[in-house]
Formats: sequence, C-alpha cells, structure tokens
Amino acid sequence: MKWFWQRRARTIYCAQPRMLHCATPGINFEATFTIEWRPALRTRLNLEDLVLSQTLARASEVAQLFPAVEVRTAQDAINAELGAPEHTRATGYRCLAARVELALSESSREDLAQQQADEARVRRLRFLRRNLYEQPDLFVLDRIEKQGDWPGAQQVAEWQRLARWMVAADEWWQPILDQWEKVGQGFNDIELQNRAMLALCDALQKLKGDDSSDDSSVASSTAEGRRKE
Repeated sequence: MKWFWQRRARTIYCAQPRMLHCATPGINFEATFTIEWRPALRTRLNLEDLVLSQTLARASEVAQLFPAVEVRTAQDAINAELGAPEHTRATGYRCLAARVELALSESSREDLAQQQADEARVRRLRFLRRNLYEQPDLFVLDRIEKQGDWPGAQQVAEWQRLARWMVAADEWWQPILDQWEKVGQGFNDIELQNRAMLALCDALQKLKGDDSSDDSSVASSTAEGRRKE
C-alpha cells in the first residue's frame, strides 16, 4: 500500500460543460467539473472515462432534486456529495476530490424567465377569478374603476351578464363538457362521436320520461316505409 500512495495524482478538467437535468422541465444545468484522483494498484483501460462517468452520475442524482432557480444551492449540494468519495475496490481509483461549478445558459435563463412570468400570470388570473370574476358586483366595480367614467345602464348590464355567464360556465357547462370529453375519448371518428352524443341525448330524454324521442323515431320509420313504397 505504501507504493500506492506514492502514485502521482491525476486531474480531469472538463472545459466543455456537461448537461445535468434539474427539477425544472426543459432546462438543464451546465456543469464544469474539476476532478483529482489516483489510480488503484490494479489499473484498467479507460479508467479516466470511468472516473468522469461515475462523477457525472453522482452529480446528476443530486441535480435532479433542485429547480433551475436554485442553481447555487444545487451546486453546494453536489459539491457536498462529491466531497465524500466512495472508496471501493471495484472503482479502480482512490483519493477522489471533485468539484463542480453550475450555471445556466443564456437560452435557459430566457426560458426560465418566461416560465416564471407565465406562472405569475396564471396565479394572478386564478386570484382574480376566485376573488373578482366569480362575484358579478365586484366585477362591475372593477370595470367602472378602470374605465374612470360612470358607464351607462346598458354597459353595466352587459358586464353583469358576462360575470354571471362565467359563474354559470363553472357550475353548469364545464362539468358537462368534462363528462362529454370523457365519453368521446373512446371515439376517434367524428361520426361516432356524434352518434354517441345522440345516444346520450336519447338516454337523458328517457330518464326524464320524455317519449317525444320515441314518437319522432316512429314517425321517421313510418316516413321511411312510405318512401320505400
């Protein structure tokens, strides 16, 4: 073992950044590694590639836990992980001291800024919907405040009608559309979707006790028979 410790340390510097997936979809960390290591007593072919590959794998496991906005926190966590080298006989090397520097490319920073702006806009719209648009009186007051001048009665009526329609869409139409979408998922053909809709309408009419659909079907079949004659 004394001869082993006298072996000269080797350094791997990855000038070309390596991509590490982070927790933010579509965005990667750019990682630059500096790795110092010593070969074990029994060396193997492509040992430097093995050192780099295993270091990248350990860094990737940690990087995936952090979103892109926490690039510095992710860098500290990866360096803390790489600061505890794995001393196993199977690796073929010892005395690993690795360090990484993380960054975001210009395009990634632009994508991240756009995602943050979109998320902020969605949060604002949800806040307005919950606290403003679902209450017709507040909706009208908000329109009046933004317009400045007092609107006419027709304008107020249109705003109230719009606010009530938005509430009704959530309470009534949206659930129906959701259910219809689930019904139509098994039909790729438009004609089959239309037939499924007609079957659903007939079932609803029968559920209400409405026999008009039966009468219409009888009348249509009678007319069809007359045309054949």
